[in-house]
Amino acid sequence: MTIETAFFQKIYLFQDLDEDEIKVVLSHAHSRQYPAGAVIIKEGEPGDSMFIMGQGEVEITKQLTLVLDEDTPKERVMIRLKAENGVSFGEMALLENEVRSATVTASSPCRLLELPREDFLNLVHQDPVMGVKLLFRLAQLLSKHLRKTNQDVVKLTTALAISLGG
Repeated sequence: MTIETAFFQKIYLFQDLDEDEIKVVLSHAHSRQYPAGAVIIKEGEPGDSMFIMGQGEVEITKQLTLVLDEDTPKERVMIRLKAENGVSFGEMALLENEVRSATVTASSPCRLLELPREDFLNLVHQDPVMGVKLLFRLAQLLSKHLRKTNQDVVKLTTALAISLGG
């Protein structure tokens, strides 16, 4: 396996793919570069692609729904991602035609690969065996995110109940 495909083998979505399959997927991805501070995707805007991190760091933030005064932050950093950890973001856009659920901002100069939904779906249809591998991994990844979100909701509702004396 070459260094490039070895790096992409670390990406959760691609871990069941062989070297040739990774090359096929990467042939449909478009290289993008963003300077530090650039907004890569914005919460609430339409999304039609996912991003694979090749270099750099990003912050993922969510808008707060309740802002009590001017001193209250209007958004919260949810997570920071580093390319060397083999990460991607924006995967939900591969399956649904909805708006982005968070904002992603480059914290350092970033080199990313963008995989459009249309290309992803074409790959799934053209090579059903590879498609099943990708969709199964994608389902596992989204399930993992949902499980974490559920745990966070339980923690928050418990904290709220305690603070309200219940």
